Amino acid sequence: MEPTTVRNKIMGQIQHMLDHAIIRNRRFLDDEQLIKAEQLAVLEEIFNANVRDVEIRELSSHFAPVLRHDHPVHLAIWGKTGTGKTLTVSYFLNLLAQMCAEKNVALRYKHLDLSTPMPCFRALNDLACLLNASKRYKKGISLEELMLRIESALAHYTGYLVLFVDEVDNLRRDKDTFMTFLVRRLPQRIPAKLILVFVSNRLDWPDNLDPRVRSFLKLNEVVFKPYDAVDLQRILNIRVEKALHQEAVEAGVIEKVAALASRDHGDARQAVALLAKSAYLAEKAGSRISLEIVDHACSEIEQDKYVTMIRTAPRQLQAAMAAVIQCVSNRSREKGETGEVYHLYSTCCHQAGLRPLTRRAFGDMLNELDMYSLLQSHVVSRGRYGRTREISVDLPDELTGRIYEEIKRSLEM
Repeated sequence: MEPTTVRNKIMGQIQHMLDHAIIRNRRFLDDEQLIKAEQLAVLEEIFNANVRDVEIRELSSHFAPVLRHDHPVHLAIWGKTGTGKTLTVSYFLNLLAQMCAEKNVALRYKHLDLSTPMPCFRALNDLACLLNASKRYKKGISLEELMLRIESALAHYTGYLVLFVDEVDNLRRDKDTFMTFLVRRLPQRIPAKLILVFVSNRLDWPDNLDPRVRSFLKLNEVVFKPYDAVDLQRILNIRVEKALHQEAVEAGVIEKVAALASRDHGDARQAVALLAKSAYLAEKAGSRISLEIVDHACSEIEQDKYVTMIRTAPRQLQAAMAAVIQCVSNRSREKGETGEVYHLYSTCCHQAGLRPLTRRAFGDMLNELDMYSLLQSHVVSRGRYGRTREISVDLPDELTGRIYEEIKRSLEM
């Protein structure tokens, strides 16, 4: 009998996965792997199933004046992560450009993706590349030079220019300079009719802008609500049809995945991720996707939601969480007290360029983090020395480390 070698083990496991494959096209379980044409095709099926019908009607109403040569105001779109903001706007603007071409209305749209935190220079550089004002990334030139290049590239265009600024809250330095250029300077320097579309996960984003910019920024607002269970079922059924083999999913699985996702977050991306994880575990087990496998997959990816939650939280809340993690990791015991955590929070704020909030507001943030189960806090009595709040982090060390690294990246600490 031939001895079992590492090579044989590897080949045996690979053959097992091939023999029990239930995933026919994995790319349809991850939008990042789809080319634009495939994304638009999937979106068309989803929208034809009346998903995001209300929001598409709102977008249509906002841009309707374009087809009568009028100039709509700017647009702000808010919503939690995974509510389909970026894909819906991209799909809509693509269709709008086609309709405008049919009616001889000159319209261009550009998608400025700020999903990675960046300073004003990088954002303007990206915009210049989108407009062919710069063939490659430049270094050693001023912001003024970049602005002049963008203006020169648009000097002879007289139609509509829709600038879709995605994740606009990710501007980390000189955000007022960037917004002043887009809102005040650029519309006055170019002949095009500029329409700005801002997308953000953070409802408080405009509150942090310079008051002079806010006074110029005339906005209509559209809020994308989390998906409900019915919408998620429609989305998942389309993904199953495109990604999995027939009979790979047992009865009740789609309904359960949709119910779990709508109850916890209403995030379509997370719902599809749960389906993909369940399919992977089913392949490993050599079975169909069952309700038990969905439970197993849910427990494995549950930790990831904490990282997503802190990634989309306001920066002050991120600084407070970073201070708590620093406090409990720097001590011989697992609990910290409000005073020392507040001191570390102030230090984090100074490193990130934020203004520390008052102790009372800091206490409210601790309550909010406690509500999200990111930490635990309770008030204890010290007798004659008064009362204090003890704070601890009851999360696995690996997850705590991932949260802290995510905060450091977001705050540029």
